[in-house]
Amino acid sequence: MKITKVEPIVLRVPLDSPVVTSFGMMTSRTCVLVSVEADTGEYGIGEIWNNFPSWGVYEKIATLKHGIEPLVVGEDPRDIGRIHQKLLKTHTVMGLQWGALGPIYHSISGVDMALWDLLGKHTGYSVAKLLGGSVRESVGVYASGLGPGTFEELVEQHLEAGVTAFKLKVGKEEQQDIRNLKRMRDILPAQTKLMIDANQAWQRRTAIHCLQRYKEFDLTWIEEPLRCDDLEGLSLIREVTGIPIAAGENLYGQRNTRMALERNALDIIQPDLSKQGGISECRRMVDLAASWEVPYAPHFLGGAVCLAASVQFVAGIPGSVILELDANPNPFRERLFTKPIVIVNGHISVPQQPGLGFELDEEFVQFHRVPLQDISF
Repeated sequence: MKITKVEPIVLRVPLDSPVVTSFGMMTSRTCVLVSVEADTGEYGIGEIWNNFPSWGVYEKIATLKHGIEPLVVGEDPRDIGRIHQKLLKTHTVMGLQWGALGPIYHSISGVDMALWDLLGKHTGYSVAKLLGGSVRESVGVYASGLGPGTFEELVEQHLEAGVTAFKLKVGKEEQQDIRNLKRMRDILPAQTKLMIDANQAWQRRTAIHCLQRYKEFDLTWIEEPLRCDDLEGLSLIREVTGIPIAAGENLYGQRNTRMALERNALDIIQPDLSKQGGISECRRMVDLAASWEVPYAPHFLGGAVCLAASVQFVAGIPGSVILELDANPNPFRERLFTKPIVIVNGHISVPQQPGLGFELDEEFVQFHRVPLQDISF
């Protein structure tokens, strides 16, 4: 059994309501998928992170076609561990030289995810079963991506779906943050968990000042209050404020993960399967975190393929607390599959079908597909 083809699939659709964070505005959704095909006629699908910035698609496609495909074509797709190590060994130093570890890890993520999907289809097992854990029937989710503008309607929709945890974006303006936090606590039922995400917006002094004021809102965690590489600062904020720190989506490689854990910078680690080397590398991250007794809560802000992979990951690997779900409308999450992923009683059911447990809606894919020749380099 040999890999014969690695094919990028770029999808794009404009948004009616932009998604705003402390570092930018998303006016369209761009979804980058990758198909890995074998000489048996079987294939797997993975997803490559490409939310911010949208023009990052150029780096991802170039890395995939010129850096990764030549190394994996001809390999046995069942030997995922060897392929994964080959890609990391070849490209990690290159990424440091290039200054682009992100695009390399993102592109490897998509291929690795596709290989797990392909292996599951080939063996007849779900990815969760392949991961070897005691498979759960469903996975609990929290609604994220809320604010800094109006969010009441999205909160109400997810409360009706049984969601009991919500995450609000902060970090643009202190008074607006306080108004939003008060509003959230007014509309949320008692005992509902409330998290906040600063998207690396603050400096240490500002973070401590704001978080001391925000403590009254009974926060479950603060996500990325500082730059992701300010590990000493994150540890300081944990100590001074007493608010748990969640981070990890921007930690690339086991070395950086270990450094964060050694510096006591995290209470919850947040691997993203489409950013940090796929299922294989994120599994190493959470296993490493487990040795520090740090639980994980996967980061997710992409399309349905990464969501499906995250559900399988949480179902198959112990130590998770909850799974992120972007509350904002996203056609690539809602319409990419023939059978949409739905929330019932605050949970997503774990598919038992082989691989990631889904089928792409080919008509939807073709309608929104961007021809590669239209993506000039």
